[in-house]
Amino acid sequence: MSRSEDRPFDRATRRSEHRRVLVHGLVYFGKVFADFMNDDDLEFRYYPDEGLRNFAVMFRELAACDLVYQLGGRLTQGRFLRIAHAFGKKHIIMHWLGSDVLDERRLGLADRGDAWVLHNLHHWAESDWMAREVGNLGVPCEVVPFPSPRVPESPSPLPEEFNVLVYMPTVERGELYGLDRILQVARELPGVSFDLVGLLDGPIPDAPSNLRIHGRIPNLAEFYRRSTVVWRPVRHDGISWMVLESLGHGRHVLWTYPFPGCIQVQGASDARDYIARLYELHQLRLLGINEKGVRYIASSGYHPRFLKRRVHSLLKGILESPVPNEVAVRSIGS
Repeated sequence: MSRSEDRPFDRATRRSEHRRVLVHGLVYFGKVFADFMNDDDLEFRYYPDEGLRNFAVMFRELAACDLVYQLGGRLTQGRFLRIAHAFGKKHIIMHWLGSDVLDERRLGLADRGDAWVLHNLHHWAESDWMAREVGNLGVPCEVVPFPSPRVPESPSPLPEEFNVLVYMPTVERGELYGLDRILQVARELPGVSFDLVGLLDGPIPDAPSNLRIHGRIPNLAEFYRRSTVVWRPVRHDGISWMVLESLGHGRHVLWTYPFPGCIQVQGASDARDYIARLYELHQLRLLGINEKGVRYIASSGYHPRFLKRRVHSLLKGILESPVPNEVAVRSIGS
């Protein structure tokens, strides 16, 4: 269960059966993550900031939960964490997941972080490079990849039509998501079809005719099945769910970062050349699924079953561990 309309939370019942994790933060990831992570020992519920009624119920649940799981990192408290602090919550995870690092750097908060946030929370980063970036903000992080439950158990065959799948949520952040690169390559490869998914804010001016534009898609499984290549031309990223899911589907993945089973590309010209090469192999009927990517996801620590066990183990360890001395830590940071 992951939403505010679920049954009221009974503390006595919870103590005898399971412990409660309140998830807050990124809307799309939060609900999917909470639903996936539920088991007999830990009950996850997700609450977004959605109106006064929802916030009032979340307020009550926050008072009763055993552990708070914040999706998205920050160096200051904000409204939600101020309430958690006021309730005296001792077990709080802050999971840094992507552009939150850039946002904190852009705001110039590295030297003005809240001592309680810096020292009394458990900070996780979903990749080793993000852990280094968060560390440069003055926050030690443990590397804990964020599990996507939508990595399939087996790949799907490549489609008859060659197609490239890309993602961008808003034109305003087009530079971060590589919109310029997408448009350039689509124009330079007019015979190749592109699907751009996730657009919530646009429009994209002068988009080429071979670029089909779609809004937010709750589950990309059908788009993975009808795509040959998944290209993520971002200028900054964490461990992308789109990358993990694409590898599980057996797609050929182009990504800015080096990662097993992926083709690393640094710009539009690299991407264009690799897509053209894959398209040629497809035309010759010599292109199969990305076997290397399928094998890596199936056998590595990025498979959702493995990550679920790991996150559960870490959370249970935190719940059973002594809490930090908040008063002493705050005096150091004052």
